[in-house]
Amino acid sequence: MIVRLLREPLLQFLALGAALFAIYGLAGKREAEAPEKIVISASQVTNLGDAFVRTWRRPPNEEELRGLIDDYIRDEVFYREGRAAGLDRDDVIIRRRVRHKMEFLASEMSVPEPSEAELAAYLASNPERFRAEDQLAFHHVFLSATRRADTIDSDSKQLAGILARADQAADATALGDAFLLGEEFRDVSPTKLTSIFGESFAKQISAMEKGRWQGPISSSFGQHFVFISERMPGNLPPLDAVRAAVHREWTNARRLEIEQKLYASLRSRYEIVVEQPGARATKAASR
Repeated sequence: MIVRLLREPLLQFLALGAALFAIYGLAGKREAEAPEKIVISASQVTNLGDAFVRTWRRPPNEEELRGLIDDYIRDEVFYREGRAAGLDRDDVIIRRRVRHKMEFLASEMSVPEPSEAELAAYLASNPERFRAEDQLAFHHVFLSATRRADTIDSDSKQLAGILARADQAADATALGDAFLLGEEFRDVSPTKLTSIFGESFAKQISAMEKGRWQGPISSSFGQHFVFISERMPGNLPPLDAVRAAVHREWTNARRLEIEQKLYASLRSRYEIVVEQPGARATKAASR
């Protein structure tokens, strides 16, 4: 019975929660003490750089190396604090597991329900995350690469001359080949265009004028002459239309903020020393 209780996820979570509160309690007692020292030796810095090279086939630049060192320091801070709270007991993979436990506890801390004003402000501050994509409507005349394997270039030149004198009403079916998805597309976004015709096609058509035949544009299917009849710019939808997404993003941002504040509070209690290869040790600036 006792063994089953100890294995209950809820009981384990409560125990981890109690450990996190214990960490905050320890923080108050240790603030008056001299900060512990974390030393990242020159050989450790070199090892971090070597691991980056093995993964990316190039040495890290200054910013990337600084990021690797910061991540190592973050590991060490969470490891020491988690170990002090007893989170490493009976764990096989100690260092990484302890950090993940600490980050999990921070992320699971209670996030208050956002107010209407907070959601509206978040939407206004992050329009690029919720803005609807631009859309367009167009016709196209299609030349199949399969059916015209030997003549597609000459056929394309001939068709370009015909379409230069044509209007929107040109009979796409009579001038070209049948396309599986049809000759007319309405309310189509760049993402949808990319999924159908490929990224290169989507980029080229996004730069085209509307109101005249242009092309050819190549795709994996063949070549296309395009007549853009309408462009609809993307807009920022009202909050009610994207409420669920805004709520989710707002909550994630608040959880990340809580985790960052916890880490900053824990890290401030340590003196950080980073030894540069071939140079004297230096104290890392607080971040």
